[in-house]
Amino acid sequence: GLDPARRITAGDVAFRIAPRINAAGRMDIAQTVVELFCTRDEDRARELAQKLHQLNADRQDEERRIMAEIEARIEGEPALREAFCMVVDGEGWHRGVIGIAATRVVEQYGRPAIVVTREGEEAHGSGRSIPAFHLLNSLESCAHLFTRYGGHAHAVGFALPANRIPELRAALDGHARQRLTVADFEQLQEIDAEVTLDQITPEFYCALDQLQPFGMGNRAPVFVARSVKVVIPAQILKDEHLKLRVFQSGGPQGGRALDALGWWMAERLQSDPVVAGNVLDIAFTIERNSHPEFAGLQLNLCDFRRAVAAAGSA
Repeated sequence: GLDPARRITAGDVAFRIAPRINAAGRMDIAQTVVELFCTRDEDRARELAQKLHQLNADRQDEERRIMAEIEARIEGEPALREAFCMVVDGEGWHRGVIGIAATRVVEQYGRPAIVVTREGEEAHGSGRSIPAFHLLNSLESCAHLFTRYGGHAHAVGFALPANRIPELRAALDGHARQRLTVADFEQLQEIDAEVTLDQITPEFYCALDQLQPFGMGNRAPVFVARSVKVVIPAQILKDEHLKLRVFQSGGPQGGRALDALGWWMAERLQSDPVVAGNVLDIAFTIERNSHPEFAGLQLNLCDFRRAVAAAGSA
């Protein structure tokens, strides 16, 4: 689905190409990717690419199903919600997707998270952590529970008998409570610079583009713009994402309006609806949207909140 007439960016690789490549190993077998990379037959390559596309769609469906069950479980069990290391288990969750689910739990709740799928008498788990907590060390503190385990400070995987899950939950929570405080769960957004929307011009974007490729070790710059006004009610895209149109007065043209997309942020609207006229502080990265109907610069939201100045004057 990428336009061959334009340059492929690191973001294209990270969010469009790589998930489809990874889907083969998560949902099926990685051999499909190997064959795709090796084939010289264009028709066969297209067929394999379509298969990977479908596997990725299947992975997204499974991820949504698992996350719905996880969220219902967490909201229904206050003790699980307040755990210092959250261990959530379910029957028959796809083993290739539980790592992604663990990442989503960490993003949503700000705590180390282990997601475990039960398969009869055996269980498999995958975990993700926060900067303040060494996840592999936590597994090593109760190594006798596992049939196998491995990983590093921020991500782990393991297998264990299903009847040991309650013991694992207690052990990891106890280990975490000895090493973490509630302050460690506060999620902080790093900001590189404050800008106004009128400064976000094609020329500014071209200067940022010289810093590409962005990724591990060279993250995309994150900016903040304060007291921007929402000009239309927030839209929900595909039940998971949100879209805002924001405006900030001032500048040589009298003001600037831009679209802002919040990936995986739709749920925030349930507890705090965003309507036209709201004034927000927004943190974001900048990218160029190449879609023929929406071409131009857009903001990718990292976070947003009610504007401090607006809240203070209310």
